[in-house]
Amino acid sequence: MSPRSWAQGLTGYFVYILFIATLGPLLFGFHLGELNAPEDVIRCKKKSIKATVAGLSLPQCIEMTPTEWGVVGSMYTLGGLIGALSAGPVASRYGRLRTMQLTTIFFTIGPVFEALSPGIGVMAFGRLLSGVGAGAAVVIVPLYISEISPPAQRGFFGAFTQIMCNVGILFTQLLGYFLSHDSYWRFILAVGGMVGIAQAAGLLLSVESPKYLANQGNITLAKKTLRRIRGGGADIDGEIADWGVAGVADANEEEQTLLGNEHGSAPTASKQSGSEEKLSIMQVFRHPDYRSAAIAVIMVMLAQQFSGINSIVMYGVSLLAGLLESNSALLNLAVSALNIIVTAGGAPLVDKLGRKTCLLNSIAGMGISSLLLAIGIIKSIPVLSAVAVLLFVASFGLGLGPVPFILASELVDSDASDAVQSIALAANWIATFIVAQFFPLASEKLHGKVYFIFAALSLFFFSFISWYVPETKGKKNADEPGRLDGFDFETSDEELGRHAQGNNAANSTRHREPPPSIISPAFTPPATPGSATPSHPRPPRSIPVDTSISSGTPRPELLEKLPEVDCEVRARIPTTTGHEMWLHVYRNSVDTKEHLAIVFGSQIRSRSLDAERPGETELDRMTRGAYVGRLYPGRTSSRVEQLKRAEGIPSKRAPSLSEHIDTPTGLLSPSSASSENGDIQPIAPSDLPLVRIHSECYTGETVWSARCDCGEQLDEAARLMADPTLSPSGGAIIYLRQEGRGIGLGEKLKAYNLQDLGNDTYEANILLRHPADARSYGLATAMLMDLGLGGERGIRLLTNNPDKVHAVEGPGREVVVRERVAMVPIAWKTGGERGVRSEEVEKYLSTKVCASSNLIEKFKHMLDQKA
Repeated sequence: MSPRSWAQGLTGYFVYILFIATLGPLLFGFHLGELNAPEDVIRCKKKSIKATVAGLSLPQCIEMTPTEWGVVGSMYTLGGLIGALSAGPVASRYGRLRTMQLTTIFFTIGPVFEALSPGIGVMAFGRLLSGVGAGAAVVIVPLYISEISPPAQRGFFGAFTQIMCNVGILFTQLLGYFLSHDSYWRFILAVGGMVGIAQAAGLLLSVESPKYLANQGNITLAKKTLRRIRGGGADIDGEIADWGVAGVADANEEEQTLLGNEHGSAPTASKQSGSEEKLSIMQVFRHPDYRSAAIAVIMVMLAQQFSGINSIVMYGVSLLAGLLESNSALLNLAVSALNIIVTAGGAPLVDKLGRKTCLLNSIAGMGISSLLLAIGIIKSIPVLSAVAVLLFVASFGLGLGPVPFILASELVDSDASDAVQSIALAANWIATFIVAQFFPLASEKLHGKVYFIFAALSLFFFSFISWYVPETKGKKNADEPGRLDGFDFETSDEELGRHAQGNNAANSTRHREPPPSIISPAFTPPATPGSATPSHPRPPRSIPVDTSISSGTPRPELLEKLPEVDCEVRARIPTTTGHEMWLHVYRNSVDTKEHLAIVFGSQIRSRSLDAERPGETELDRMTRGAYVGRLYPGRTSSRVEQLKRAEGIPSKRAPSLSEHIDTPTGLLSPSSASSENGDIQPIAPSDLPLVRIHSECYTGETVWSARCDCGEQLDEAARLMADPTLSPSGGAIIYLRQEGRGIGLGEKLKAYNLQDLGNDTYEANILLRHPADARSYGLATAMLMDLGLGGERGIRLLTNNPDKVHAVEGPGREVVVRERVAMVPIAWKTGGERGVRSEEVEKYLSTKVCASSNLIEKFKHMLDQKA
């Protein structure tokens, strides 16, 4: 990476907030090494006859045994553990900026107790407070840097966490080199409090992470903040889109629709739409996708400490004193300076070579250096020991220093990054505690042989990272889209084997378990979008469809005339996943049921709902949902154009209906679908909306039935449509009240009993004197046309059943299906790790495969062959 390429895009303000934020890691390094150089003076090994500079009331030194000294050193790591575990939840709730401000309180108060300590207890307490601030800082600052840095240089700037740690270590070593006499060691400890005060003042001019603001739903402020960080001329749209935050795509539309920011409650609505629920530490470990990522980050953090780096940082002077005599303190200064140079110089390598490559090279170098250092100490070879220490620290700076701090934000999504960072840093602090507490004792007993232990640990972690930890180079963030979890015809033999083994295993009931209480707030049946689906999306594996060409298979019987439908009411529904949907209730001319359209995306609107009705007031229109934009207290009009005229803003002429009729049926085409701001926004041909025709299934959606995968399919369809990176044009779930494939809930339960007697799902219906499938899709076709999804432009249909394509298109191809997207059971794709799993659902799916030309038939055939 050329310095000019990244430096040209930086602003002075970005450099400022980067520097202020990294004062936290600087203080982490400062307190980590502050007792190293002045150890002999503090412990009364070197005493002066001069008066104490701190006053007569304080002793010049504090006598401590090696065990007591280890306790004082390890109390810092205990505080760090507390801070690391607390920082994630606090940062999720109150934000990155406020959490950093909170750490400065501990950074300021802790050094006061340390510098004025009359004995071991007060000093240990001060170290504990300083550790709390440091532990929280090294959790939150890497996240903050990751979220404010330009995406292409995230690894480079992420290395600044470790660079500033090293600066802090060098700073305290310099102070120790010149002030390790008399009572001046108290001044060394007090300097940390001064830096804490400086950071607290600097943070007053800093800003919250724009990505955090967007995740909380405050998208307008997030864009404004990012613009301030990047500069007025920067193109921020691509970076904002990469966040993958719901509602970002509609941010400009919202600004226009709401007349912005002049109505006090409008931003509240926006905030609700984008808010993202953060996962707790326990939820992360229960999540099948995040569990392995968390283990990877934890093991890398353990590798950082069990490599032995802090044996040099915390005890290097005393360790080498007997070998290098008076040069041990000077060597520690050289080590600290080298650490900074290597970490800063090697920072671009993290982006160029990759995270994993740097980690492996770093661990290999440290393992070899540990062997050399052990030999140098045992054989009393000062030159070899000095060279080994320098190589040891240089190897650390190339990989194990900077990389662990940036992995958490790249291996998991933003909803889990705080928790993963906290637990990983907690593991790091536990390892640091072990080294800080027991290294002095081990060194006293084993001398140089202790580094054979570090060499063996390096070999173990090298093997583990080679096998387990993935490469994250090039990822914009963990939310970066890949492909939808649709059917993959290139499924590997390994994946097929996993599923075959799963089918031959005991038929367990590993599906959505019922909650401990029906009124449990943790469960909201039917499940909301994304609740039971993977977090890493993949674009759809679909099959192009052209039903205008004869396929040789008989077409299903269709209604000669489509029913009449009318949308009675529409309302905005925020979901527990942070996405929004618009729920439409339809009446029709063929039955008395209320059928539903669940719409994702503001450009899909009902024509019958928007039509003016005689005698209705503006309040009537808003009450039934015939408005554009968002509702807020005090709004008086359903139309944005009227709002603009009332504010004296010139408005554009609304195009007439005839200007947008371009289909044979005379309906509005999808390309002219109106948006939420009242303007016409075209839908790109490559971004056809997703559609799912879903028949009501009370048992599968509400009472956790494992006899079918209907609830799972509803969840998955909603997840795909709600994600703007996967379905830019949104989508619609047509929810037909056709329980039990049209026979009703009571008859469906009778069919269940017949299935338990040995009949399949179709045979059971026939034995009850019902058609095998009594559903009709004419209502779905009519509702799609009303939503502007008819015409030649076409849709993408989420279905495994080719007969449904013909049925949905209608008698005159009023709706055109361009692509058919598969919905393969999640349990099949994951080898039974997730999704609905039972003997009943396997029989149900097998029956569907055998009864029709189902899209998953090939997948099933491949599985059978493999088994």
